[in-house]
Amino acid sequence: MQTAANSDNLSHFLTKGYKTVSHEALSAIAGIMPIEQAIHLYKDIRAVSRGNPTNAVITKLNKIEIFTKTREIHPKDNHIRIDLSGSEGNANVKIYTDRSKTENQVGASMVAVKDSREIHINNQRLNITCTVFQAELCGISVAVDWIQSQGKKTFSSAVNVDSKAALLAIANKHTTHPLAVATRLKTIKLRISTSITFHWVKGHAGLKGNERADYLAETVARYNTTITYDEIPIKREKQILEDYYTKSGTQYT
Repeated sequence: MQTAANSDNLSHFLTKGYKTVSHEALSAIAGIMPIEQAIHLYKDIRAVSRGNPTNAVITKLNKIEIFTKTREIHPKDNHIRIDLSGSEGNANVKIYTDRSKTENQVGASMVAVKDSREIHINNQRLNITCTVFQAELCGISVAVDWIQSQGKKTFSSAVNVDSKAALLAIANKHTTHPLAVATRLKTIKLRISTSITFHWVKGHAGLKGNERADYLAETVARYNTTITYDEIPIKREKQILEDYYTKSGTQYT
């Protein structure tokens, strides 16, 4: 981390100003954050990543996603296989998930099909600050929740998703993304009573179930006003904090 002396020297070098010019003025002219603010920023970024309170009081930070650790799971159960062949899964019930993100809306959806007949759909609208990755995970989570809601009915389910990143996050036993961790834990529990598999399928390739899920995601994003997920992706916390300290000057809360 830069020291105050180094910060002053850099500011003088960039602005070609006299040594008698104040540190605050030089920092403002050079566009360099004062060392005091930089220290607060560094500490707050670490605090957010650990789920601890920050020096900056920012309402948005209350909705930042927090890294989650998967609780201890027996090694024999701690594996979720993902089929990346591009083929649909073969099961009694085929489920398709998708997401949609435009300039103004973010949506996720799932559709369940049995014997070529649509038996269930579910749409979710996310906050506009949410990412495509979050929407993909929400769609899969909704699908797993529906399977779980069916109780101990005897049927097998194949969840077809066109996002490799989302599927690999769920399959990764070291994942820390809260949505991926929650879905992973529910899936491991579900496998005790029902068959559930995950399959990657190519998006926009004419697959009827996938196209239907895509349509539903776009529809809910456009018309549904109820937001069911509004957690801000943790990668945005640094930007939020930097904006706060850049605009707050030397005033701290």
